[in-house]
Amino acid sequence: MKRRDLSGIFIFEQFKGEAKRQPTCFEDCTEETQDKWLESLDKQALKNLAKQLAESLVYVADFAGIRRNQDE
Repeated sequence: MKRRDLSGIFIFEQFKGEAKRQPTCFEDCTEETQDKWLESLDKQALKNLAKQLAESLVYVADFAGIRRNQDE
């Protein structure tokens, strides 16, 4: 695992070989940590998470020059 820090949604994760937990972006956490954290969120927090992840996807796509249709 590595920390890429794309979404800006930080929770704490401790990877193998690390001495302590560190702020880690949601997408870089293990699935187990993601599941545990998601279970703690209420409906509005889940909506906010989805919007933040969507914003991150748009940013990455724009940065990489990814477009759905070449005609656009």
